[in-house]
This record gives sequence, structure tokens and C-alpha cells, in this order.
Amino acid sequence: MDFIQILVNIGYIFMLAALTVRDILWLRSLLISAQLSLFTYGIISSNVPVAFWNALFFVINIYQVTRLIQQRQPIDLPDDLLELYKNVFSSMRRREFLYFWQMGEIHEVKHKRLINKGEHQKNLLLILSGEVEIKNAGKLIAKLSRGSFVAEMSFLTGESATADVFAPDKVSYISWEQQKVRSLEQLNPDLLIKIQNILGKDLTTKLKKDSEV
Repeated sequence: MDFIQILVNIGYIFMLAALTVRDILWLRSLLISAQLSLFTYGIISSNVPVAFWNALFFVINIYQVTRLIQQRQPIDLPDDLLELYKNVFSSMRRREFLYFWQMGEIHEVKHKRLINKGEHQKNLLLILSGEVEIKNAGKLIAKLSRGSFVAEMSFLTGESATADVFAPDKVSYISWEQQKVRSLEQLNPDLLIKIQNILGKDLTTKLKKDSEV
């Protein structure tokens, strides 16, 4: 086997390896190695189309790998967001958390009903400060404070609210439009899965507390 054939086989071996990995960064890195081998083969053998196309693919993947590495670099968060990130959103990368956070809108209310039982919910809420009361038929069944989601069951199941939610005193919360969050299924499906898992964990914790009462 001469050197040219070795280059071709190395290129295809890297392509085969790329098909076996799930991480997009590793996949593109392996493709870069494959395209570099095939580009070299094209130059040595004077095969212009092979050299041209693999050079183009090489440049595109170099750009994408650089972009992925930049996205995965750790970023600093303000202290208040860092605490919330560690306690609630730690399964996300920090950039994912900031992206999701910026999709929401922060509100501050006092003596206000946030959710009516039986109504279809358009928003997903996360308590930032203060405390809300969960009531059913006028009976207090739970209190939620910082780091707790509100209307997460409605988001996960698509059903109407099963209880009333009140802000008896000053409460700050961030609100995301459910439809906007669900649009991540096309824009960023991995992030949506992480959000759903976080909401499921929050709901499980609440149900566990209720069963212990």
C-alpha cells in the first residue's frame, strides 16, 4: 500500500470514527482530521475536486469547532444568579442558563393572585424572593419560596392549574411564556430536555414533601 492509499484510508477511518461519537465537538474534530488527510491526498494526486471540497469542509469545521469551544468556556455569573444556578439549574451549562434566563421577564407584585385554579396557564414562573401561598378551595396546602417553580405541572402536562396561587406580600419572580419555551424543541432541543428534567425534579421534590406531611 503506497502513501496516497494510506492517506485515503486514514481519512475514511476518521470519518467512520466521527459517526460513532455523540458529542458534536468531537464529531467535528474527527471530521477535520479526515478532511485534512483527504485534502493532502488530493494535493499529492493532483485531484483538484477532492482537494477543493475537503479544503472547504476543513475551513467550515475549523470555524464551527472554534465557535463550540468558545461557547463551552465557563463564564462568570453575578452572585445572586450563581446561587440560583447551583441550586436549580446546575444540569445546564452556564451559557444555556443565561440564554434561558434572558428569555424570561422579572416581575414584582404584592397582594396579588398569580394563578387561578382551572385556568389554562400561559406562563412558567420561578420565585426569586418572597413567598407565595398555594390554596385549594380556600385551604392553604403549601408555601413556596425562592428557587421554586410555579405552574410547572401545567407546562409538563398541558393541563389547567390545579390550585390557586397568591402573593400575600411582596414577591419577585421571573416568568417565561410557555409557548416561547416550547419553541426550543426546534431551536435547541437539548436545552428543552434539560428544562423539562429540572421541572420534573422540582415537581418530584414537592410531591415528596406533600407525602411526608
